Amino acid sequence: MPSRVSVLAFFAGMLLSFAASAWSAPVPISIQMLYEPTSLDPHKATTREDGLVDLDLFEGLTSYSATGTIIPGTAQSWEASADGLVWTFHLRPDAVWSDGMPLEAEDFVYSFRRALSPGIVVPTNVVPVPILNAAEIIAGREKDPTKLGVTALDAHTLRVTLIKPMPFLPAALTDTTWMPVPRQAIEAWADKWAEPGHMVSNGPFTLKARAPESEIDLARNPRFHDAGSVWIDEVRHVLADDNSAALKRYAAGELDVIRALAKGDLPRLKRDHPDELRSYPQLAAIGFLINSDSPVGRDPRIGRALSLVIDRDELESKVIRLDQIPAYGVVPPGMPDYTVQRPDWAGLPMAERVAMAKNLLAESGVPTPLKIRVLVPKIDLFHLYAQAVFAMWHSALGVETEEEGGEPRVLIDQLIHHDFEVSIGQLGATVPDAWSVLSLFQSEEDNPGNYRNPEFDSLLDRSSRMASPAERRSLLQSAEKRLLDDQAVIPLSYVVSQMLVSPRVRGIEDSALGFHPSRFLSVSQEK
Repeated sequence: MPSRVSVLAFFAGMLLSFAASAWSAPVPISIQMLYEPTSLDPHKATTREDGLVDLDLFEGLTSYSATGTIIPGTAQSWEASADGLVWTFHLRPDAVWSDGMPLEAEDFVYSFRRALSPGIVVPTNVVPVPILNAAEIIAGREKDPTKLGVTALDAHTLRVTLIKPMPFLPAALTDTTWMPVPRQAIEAWADKWAEPGHMVSNGPFTLKARAPESEIDLARNPRFHDAGSVWIDEVRHVLADDNSAALKRYAAGELDVIRALAKGDLPRLKRDHPDELRSYPQLAAIGFLINSDSPVGRDPRIGRALSLVIDRDELESKVIRLDQIPAYGVVPPGMPDYTVQRPDWAGLPMAERVAMAKNLLAESGVPTPLKIRVLVPKIDLFHLYAQAVFAMWHSALGVETEEEGGEPRVLIDQLIHHDFEVSIGQLGATVPDAWSVLSLFQSEEDNPGNYRNPEFDSLLDRSSRMASPAERRSLLQSAEKRLLDDQAVIPLSYVVSQMLVSPRVRGIEDSALGFHPSRFLSVSQEK
């Protein structure tokens, strides 16, 4: 996943109201999983698939609505101090775990400390929330977990103290890092607590069964605070990593929701199944992350040369053909109060760009031919992009690429340990704010690309303290320009989500963040 961020202010409510008797009784729903999750322990989540399943199993202080806005979760309300540094969350007095034990503020204190503790914390996965002493604890400079700025004032009141203002803290706290975990189950079962029969959770569903490399089955949690509004008795997250095969299973009624389409299928689906196709822009970008400590990343001229020769329009119109939007920046269009950034050369003819790229490589003194090792997760879309770009690099610059493929949960370990030169992936926001994307490259965070630039850090830090929206926007845009000048990442496209949803499913709304909590869905009994 990877990767993770936060988001808006939540308005809640059940968006579904059905009069027909066919919708009167809860029934199962089967949803495509693109790859096997690494862990169902929310504090060990490393991929997007982990997070999507955990979103059904657990609920943080805040949560997501059907459209991806922020709504109250285990906390029913909250307020911040005048200086924005002290936040007080008021938990639901009737909040309980799925085993019936009360869920109280001390559970969040325990969980926050555990999430950042040695042996659990993966610094590259932690959403950068400036909680007092969090960075020091993660780095090992502070050994006392009680120094973390999280305190239970009483059974139902939690105080979170920050070192600098974060206006969208409630959105950031939706991330799996900040979800509560059950101390009673962890102490009883240790590392096996997140397995069927042992897991205790607090979300709309509980873990019923798990068949590795096949399916994860969830059952409705009758103790969830809003259980009466959950229409589905069972959610089946079904592994279907071959998108063409997944489409056949969809046609056979084995899958209700397809989350990714195969190359070439979109035109036919637009023609034959327009009412089942869901297409909307997502606050995410696909691109190549460059390890700044690798031979490719040590000289920005190399990354810039590689970016220059990519024909993004041809890539989308002739290769991918999924209506994705060509990208030159990392912050996607649709981000509130932000202007999409593009390098000056983006509008130049390709012949001129190729000439510039050759000059940059010559100036860098890189050996010829340039050889690059690229991590490509076993995901159809990433493989398509990679192969097309590799051909462009070779044709224009003679670049030789060595593709290192594998399951995302395997390759994620290489990202965590910076054992790569270049890696393709998706950079998505979990908060509709440009800071949420750019903050992933801060030097104070253990970011996967090892990007370090004091000017970039300063721009981000100043933006978080700026009261004027216009001045804050200007600083964030300057930070993105700095990031692109350093070529820490090579953007390829802005994501347009393409889903296929069975006519018997209701409740899947356009969500800029790409989250569709199962608690808001309803399924007809009629196939």
